[in-house]
Amino acid sequence: MSTTALLNLLFAAVLVALSAAAVVRAAASPAPSRRFAPALIAVWAVAVGYMTLRPGTGLGVRLNLVPILFDGTGSAIDAVLNVFVFVPLGLLLAAAGVRMRVALPLAFAVTLGIETTQYLTDLGRTADVNDLITNTLGAVLGWVVAHRIRLWARSAALAGARDTTPGWTAPQR
Repeated sequence: MSTTALLNLLFAAVLVALSAAAVVRAAASPAPSRRFAPALIAVWAVAVGYMTLRPGTGLGVRLNLVPILFDGTGSAIDAVLNVFVFVPLGLLLAAAGVRMRVALPLAFAVTLGIETTQYLTDLGRTADVNDLITNTLGAVLGWVVAHRIRLWARSAALAGARDTTPGWTAPQR
Protein backbone atom coordinates (compact mmCIF):
# COMPACT_ATOMS: atom_id res chain seq x y z
CA MET A 1 0.00 0.00 0.00
CA SER A 2 1.40 3.39 -0.95
CA THR A 3 2.07 6.12 1.58
CA THR A 4 -0.69 8.26 0.08
CA ALA A 5 -3.23 5.44 0.36
CA LEU A 6 -2.13 4.79 3.95
CA LEU A 7 -2.49 8.48 4.85
CA ASN A 8 -5.90 8.60 3.19
CA LEU A 9 -6.96 5.52 5.16
CA LEU A 10 -5.76 7.09 8.41
CA PHE A 11 -7.52 10.33 7.52
CA ALA A 12 -10.76 8.46 6.78
CA ALA A 13 -10.50 6.57 10.09
CA VAL A 14 -10.07 9.83 12.03
CA LEU A 15 -13.06 11.40 10.25
CA VAL A 16 -15.22 8.36 11.00
CA ALA A 17 -14.13 8.29 14.65
CA LEU A 18 -14.86 11.99 15.16
CA SER A 19 -18.22 11.68 13.45
CA ALA A 20 -19.13 8.58 15.45
CA ALA A 21 -18.33 10.50 18.63
CA ALA A 22 -20.68 13.26 17.46
CA VAL A 23 -23.44 10.73 16.80
CA VAL A 24 -23.02 9.07 20.19
CA ARG A 25 -23.21 12.51 21.78
CA ALA A 26 -26.31 13.23 19.70
CA ALA A 27 -27.91 10.04 20.98
CA ALA A 28 -27.29 11.08 24.56
CA SER A 29 -28.26 14.73 24.11
CA PRO A 30 -29.75 15.73 20.73
CA ALA A 31 -29.70 19.52 21.15
CA PRO A 32 -25.92 20.08 21.45
CA SER A 33 -25.01 17.87 18.48
CA ARG A 34 -27.49 19.61 16.23
CA ARG A 35 -25.70 22.81 17.10
CA PHE A 36 -22.25 21.38 16.32
CA ALA A 37 -23.15 19.15 13.35
CA PRO A 38 -23.09 21.96 10.73
CA ALA A 39 -19.62 23.04 11.88
CA LEU A 40 -18.38 19.45 11.76
CA ILE A 41 -19.91 19.04 8.29
CA ALA A 42 -17.99 22.16 7.19
CA VAL A 43 -14.74 20.70 8.57
CA TRP A 44 -15.50 17.44 6.76
CA ALA A 45 -16.21 19.32 3.50
CA VAL A 46 -12.93 21.24 3.66
CA ALA A 47 -10.99 18.03 4.37
CA VAL A 48 -12.70 16.12 1.57
CA GLY A 49 -12.24 19.06 -0.79
CA TYR A 50 -8.52 19.01 -0.03
CA MET A 51 -8.33 15.25 -0.54
CA THR A 52 -10.26 15.18 -3.80
CA LEU A 53 -9.45 18.46 -5.53
CA ARG A 54 -5.71 18.73 -5.01
CA PRO A 55 -3.51 17.93 -8.01
CA GLY A 56 -3.08 14.24 -8.66
CA THR A 57 -0.58 12.20 -10.59
CA GLY A 58 -3.00 10.61 -12.99
CA LEU A 59 -2.10 10.42 -16.61
CA GLY A 60 -4.35 9.18 -19.35
CA VAL A 61 -8.01 8.42 -18.57
CA ARG A 62 -9.78 11.41 -17.06
CA LEU A 63 -13.28 9.94 -17.13
CA ASN A 64 -14.60 6.50 -16.22
CA LEU A 65 -18.27 5.82 -16.92
CA VAL A 66 -18.08 2.04 -16.46
CA PRO A 67 -19.68 1.19 -13.11
CA ILE A 68 -18.26 -1.42 -10.75
CA LEU A 69 -15.04 -1.76 -12.73
CA PHE A 70 -12.01 -2.02 -10.49
CA ASP A 71 -8.76 -2.43 -12.38
CA GLY A 72 -6.59 -3.86 -9.64
CA THR A 73 -6.03 -3.88 -5.92
CA GLY A 74 -5.35 -0.14 -5.74
CA SER A 75 -8.67 0.62 -7.38
CA ALA A 76 -10.55 -1.67 -4.97
CA ILE A 77 -8.79 -0.09 -1.97
CA ASP A 78 -9.73 3.32 -3.34
CA ALA A 79 -13.38 2.24 -3.51
CA VAL A 80 -13.33 1.13 0.14
CA LEU A 81 -11.65 4.40 1.16
CA ASN A 82 -14.32 6.35 -0.73
CA VAL A 83 -17.01 4.59 1.30
CA PHE A 84 -15.27 5.37 4.59
CA VAL A 85 -14.54 9.00 3.71
CA PHE A 86 -18.26 9.63 3.14
CA VAL A 87 -19.52 7.72 6.21
CA PRO A 88 -18.93 10.85 8.35
CA LEU A 89 -21.18 12.90 6.09
CA GLY A 90 -24.04 10.47 6.66
CA LEU A 91 -23.33 10.31 10.40
CA LEU A 92 -23.28 14.08 10.71
CA LEU A 93 -26.36 14.63 8.55
CA ALA A 94 -28.28 12.21 10.76
CA ALA A 95 -26.92 13.91 13.88
CA ALA A 96 -28.15 17.22 12.45
CA GLY A 97 -31.63 15.74 12.07
CA VAL A 98 -31.56 15.51 8.26
CA ARG A 99 -33.89 12.81 6.93
CA MET A 100 -32.71 10.10 4.54
CA ARG A 101 -34.81 11.49 1.68
CA VAL A 102 -32.66 14.64 1.88
CA ALA A 103 -29.35 13.04 2.89
CA LEU A 104 -29.23 10.64 -0.08
CA PRO A 105 -29.61 13.23 -2.87
CA LEU A 106 -27.37 15.64 -0.96
CA ALA A 107 -24.56 13.06 -0.75
CA PHE A 108 -25.00 12.28 -4.44
CA ALA A 109 -24.94 15.99 -5.34
CA VAL A 110 -21.77 16.60 -3.32
CA THR A 111 -20.06 13.68 -5.04
CA LEU A 112 -21.30 14.76 -8.44
CA GLY A 113 -19.87 18.22 -7.78
CA ILE A 114 -16.50 16.73 -6.86
CA GLU A 115 -16.39 14.45 -9.89
CA THR A 116 -17.52 17.21 -12.26
CA THR A 117 -14.83 19.53 -10.90
CA GLN A 118 -12.21 16.80 -11.30
CA TYR A 119 -13.27 16.32 -14.91
CA LEU A 120 -13.46 20.00 -15.84
CA THR A 121 -10.15 20.96 -14.27
CA ASP A 122 -6.82 19.60 -15.36
CA LEU A 123 -5.66 18.38 -11.97
CA GLY A 124 -4.47 14.93 -13.02
CA ARG A 125 -7.49 13.24 -11.46
CA THR A 126 -10.08 10.90 -12.96
CA ALA A 127 -13.80 11.57 -12.67
CA ASP A 128 -15.24 8.14 -11.91
CA VAL A 129 -18.80 6.84 -11.78
CA ASN A 130 -17.60 4.36 -9.15
CA ASP A 131 -16.84 7.31 -6.88
CA LEU A 132 -20.45 8.43 -7.25
CA ILE A 133 -21.59 4.98 -6.17
CA THR A 134 -19.13 4.41 -3.32
CA ASN A 135 -19.32 7.93 -1.88
CA THR A 136 -23.12 7.90 -1.86
CA LEU A 137 -23.09 4.41 -0.37
CA GLY A 138 -20.75 5.62 2.38
CA ALA A 139 -23.01 8.53 3.28
CA VAL A 140 -26.08 6.26 3.34
CA LEU A 141 -24.23 3.74 5.50
CA GLY A 142 -23.24 6.51 7.93
CA TRP A 143 -26.79 7.83 8.09
CA VAL A 144 -28.22 4.36 8.77
CA VAL A 145 -25.67 3.68 11.52
CA ALA A 146 -26.40 7.04 13.17
CA HIS A 147 -30.15 6.48 12.90
CA ARG A 148 -29.84 3.04 14.52
CA ILE A 149 -27.72 4.48 17.34
CA ARG A 150 -30.34 7.16 17.99
CA LEU A 151 -33.14 4.58 18.02
CA TRP A 152 -31.18 2.40 20.42
CA ALA A 153 -30.42 5.38 22.69
CA ARG A 154 -34.09 6.43 22.70
CA SER A 155 -35.30 2.96 23.60
CA ALA A 156 -32.62 2.70 26.33
CA ALA A 157 -33.68 6.09 27.70
CA LEU A 158 -37.33 5.03 27.72
CA ALA A 159 -36.45 1.78 29.46
CA GLY A 160 -34.43 3.72 32.04
CA ALA A 161 -37.32 6.13 32.60
CA ARG A 162 -39.69 3.22 33.21
CA ASP A 163 -37.28 1.72 35.71
CA THR A 164 -37.24 4.93 37.76
CA THR A 165 -40.97 5.67 37.60
CA PRO A 166 -42.49 5.46 41.13
CA GLY A 167 -44.84 2.53 41.49
CA TRP A 168 -43.51 0.78 38.37
CA THR A 169 -42.07 -2.68 38.76
CA ALA A 170 -40.15 -4.54 36.15
CA PRO A 171 -41.79 -7.61 34.68
CA GLN A 172 -40.62 -10.90 36.15
CA ARG A 173 -38.65 -13.11 33.81
